[in-house]
Amino acid sequence: MRRLFALIAILGVTLLLFLPTIRYGLVYDDFEQIATNPRLTAWRYVPGYFMTHLWAHSPLQLPNYYRPIFLLWLRLVDTTLGPPSAIWHWASILAHLAATACIFMLLQRLTGNLKGAALSAGLFAIHPIHTEAVAWISAVSEPLLTVFVVLSVYFHIVRKQQISYISLSFIALAMFTKELGIVAPALILAYEWTRSRFREAVAASAYSVLPAVLYIGCRMNALGHLATGASPNMGVGEMVLTWPRVLAIYATHLVWPAHLSVCYDVAIETAVWPIVILGMVVVGSIWAVCACSADVRFGAAWFAITLIPGLSLRYLLKGDYVHDRYLYLPSVGLALIAAVWFSRIRFTLPRAAATCAIFLLCCWGVRANLPIWHDDVALFRRAVETAPRNPYAKNNLADAYLKSHREIEAFPLLEEVIALDPDYRLGYYNMGRYYQQTGNYAEADRYFSISDQMYYAQQQGRQQ
Repeated sequence: MRRLFALIAILGVTLLLFLPTIRYGLVYDDFEQIATNPRLTAWRYVPGYFMTHLWAHSPLQLPNYYRPIFLLWLRLVDTTLGPPSAIWHWASILAHLAATACIFMLLQRLTGNLKGAALSAGLFAIHPIHTEAVAWISAVSEPLLTVFVVLSVYFHIVRKQQISYISLSFIALAMFTKELGIVAPALILAYEWTRSRFREAVAASAYSVLPAVLYIGCRMNALGHLATGASPNMGVGEMVLTWPRVLAIYATHLVWPAHLSVCYDVAIETAVWPIVILGMVVVGSIWAVCACSADVRFGAAWFAITLIPGLSLRYLLKGDYVHDRYLYLPSVGLALIAAVWFSRIRFTLPRAAATCAIFLLCCWGVRANLPIWHDDVALFRRAVETAPRNPYAKNNLADAYLKSHREIEAFPLLEEVIALDPDYRLGYYNMGRYYQQTGNYAEADRYFSISDQMYYAQQQGRQQ
């Protein structure tokens, strides 16, 4: 009874915090990925989800992503809630609540402590770092993935036989929801390894790799390649040197999640000393964790295993390397470490007051960061504030202004976009839209022509 009451309280507070999003509109990729996607409008398209890439409806998009279960979720939402609109935020909130409930179950199973599990799951649920994953409809893949990954680990732990077929099912669902799901077998191996010798851990977790065979085959059939089809935008050395800057941003947002954004300025690093310091921190952390309990070691392993794929910066969009939603699944590992700590401490009045203060600050942080997801103008205004030298952010804000027929505000932004990145095709395309909307059709044709030439040159480069 106490367990049910604690879970209902957590989910109720979380629902109230994120409830304002049901009045928010579609933003960012929601339009091209959802609103104008004909593949979400009828059940006859569902088999195609498993045979083509995520953006198959958009001929300008590269075949980089394979996420059929994510598309199936969107189809179910369309069937249940109707055409894409503000009401779709209900589905995102529901997915976040489901993820929170699953994490609560896992934490209590691992720690055996209701207080620790409840406080940690509650902190996960209301942490402002998750506003992007909940408030942005297109980011619902993060909580969906987390539900499946957490349940795959949970049912592996509670299995009564060598193989858990329920766990296998959730591993498969995780992989087909988002590429990061491929780490589920590694998490199960990490769980076993923190409780036994490596050889025994491999034997106990070996069955978990079976869904990967099916996933790899389906992905190869749909995309024609296993890895991303994108060309690298930086060298391996540059990527490694940039890691400390990226990780510092993530660490800051976890501790002080204020003024969050969809985009941040992350320059490619050239100095060597930050990676040296990072290496020392990693070695020190591993040394400290090795002396801790199995649950703490598993939590640390969870955080590292699920965060590492997000550090493949060279294959991400140039200047768009950091996203708070990449911390959604890794935060489960931190929640486990917190659950261990909460279960061990004795709550004196000062400690209880400090804990309440942290939870209230998190609630305030969610409400402070949610409004930027109200519409594209609000979203990309914040993006330009946090990334003033990023042409990608400025172009998106200009696009939002053009859609709102605020051409005067769009023009200086587009000038800056072209000046910052003369090779950015969409800058010229949107400048053409500006002149078209203001009646200067000669200039509009000139900029559209430049955009077309750049597009064909890029296509020829990819073919070569």
